Amino acid sequence: MNIGLLLSELEDPEVKRICIGADKAARDLDVNLVIFPGKYLVGDKPDEKGRLFDYQYTALFEYADTDDLDVLVIDAERIAKKSTILKKDAFLKKFDKAPVLTMSKQEGYTNVNKVSEGKDEFEQQGYEAVYDAYFFKKNNYIPHICDRAVFEKTEINSEVALSVLSEISNVLLHRKYETEGAYNEFTSLAVLNGVSSSGVLLYDEKIRNTIKYPWQRPKNITNKSVVVEGKDINADGEKIIFDTAKIISQFIGKSSKTFILGDIFVGEYQLGLMFSELVPIVLHDHFFDNVISVLTGVSRLAYLERELDKRTDELYEAHELLARDDSVLEHIGDQDLLTGGLNRRGFFAKAYDLLKDSFKDGMYAVVAYIHLESLKRINELYGHEEGDRAVKKISGILQEVFPEGIIGRIRGDEFAVILLSDTEGIAEVLREKMADQNNKLLSDSSRYYNHLQYSICEFGHDKNLSLREMLKETDENLQIRKGNGL
Repeated sequence: MNIGLLLSELEDPEVKRICIGADKAARDLDVNLVIFPGKYLVGDKPDEKGRLFDYQYTALFEYADTDDLDVLVIDAERIAKKSTILKKDAFLKKFDKAPVLTMSKQEGYTNVNKVSEGKDEFEQQGYEAVYDAYFFKKNNYIPHICDRAVFEKTEINSEVALSVLSEISNVLLHRKYETEGAYNEFTSLAVLNGVSSSGVLLYDEKIRNTIKYPWQRPKNITNKSVVVEGKDINADGEKIIFDTAKIISQFIGKSSKTFILGDIFVGEYQLGLMFSELVPIVLHDHFFDNVISVLTGVSRLAYLERELDKRTDELYEAHELLARDDSVLEHIGDQDLLTGGLNRRGFFAKAYDLLKDSFKDGMYAVVAYIHLESLKRINELYGHEEGDRAVKKISGILQEVFPEGIIGRIRGDEFAVILLSDTEGIAEVLREKMADQNNKLLSDSSRYYNHLQYSICEFGHDKNLSLREMLKETDENLQIRKGNGL
């Protein structure tokens, strides 16, 4: 049996104690318990602390209205304490997939037994709530109050909690993982710290959610990393899409467990969910919220990087169109006025044509980036006229090294070259020629240090290989060489 428990603020000490009691009851009854700490229903304006987006947390409650749960227990009084009676009633009415019990008396709803005040009152109330929900699902009525449970107080060491939080933050925020590996690192760290089942699930696109225009739960959500009883269900790396109405069933293993959900959002946008087995450390003050904050930061960064990649691709495509569209840019021309060779536009236009017409099976493309790293220093010390002479000299050197190549000055101090050959390994010959020219530059220059940094890469024919990809790899190789002082 799967029981849903909808609560408010997890940092409320009373709510924490209710969770402890509910968890014990779930373990005693051998049922799965899912806790939804969706905080509070809010009004149409920010509260007195100006928390504009507190309403976002209630998105968690949308995941409770599914066929995955057999019965719900809702702490409506706390959840709606900042809102109106009408909003509370509307909130309760939307749950129609499973029987609903309330933790306090609400008109039109069955409430669980109220326990008497005293020691462990809130733990007992949490225990009673789960016990009554279990009995109600089986028998369709509330039993007499159950026997008082015995609770062993579990002290959560603050140093341990801080150490775990620090480890998670250190790995994720300092990007100590492979590309797209943040969420796998998170679930791996969770397993190492006693959380055998956890996961991060994100939407492919952020989803706007506002008070005026509230969202509807999307149909699908993507598994970024899910571990169930210590086993990664996505070990083969294939993308797994979950039905949002069946998320809970994805985490159910052989043994019953208590789970807790966390909402991942930024501003007006929902990003996804964090799903975790409930262990004592999760209830340590501010631990859960801080973990969610770290995941939110990582998710936000990943989203921005994807958007940046999209925009970069769009800019490259636009550049390719502009480079080829003579009707738009014919007044600009292809020539670099300083060297007499090709400028950036001219280089790209001729490079595209070369690849389109002549890059066939059995051919090899050689792409080079050459950087005159000392140009800025020459300009500062000896003036721009001397800098122009240095640029012209480099242009002449490249004509000598790459007589069959298309050479363009694509930035003030940077040249690009492309040529095709039917001989494999020609790039190595060209590297040796460039090394010889660099040595000559060093020996010929009496007034200043003149040195070229360059990268020359060779590519076999591949119909799916674009000029942009070849240039990118060559540029990355150049940056590596610069970093190594070559």
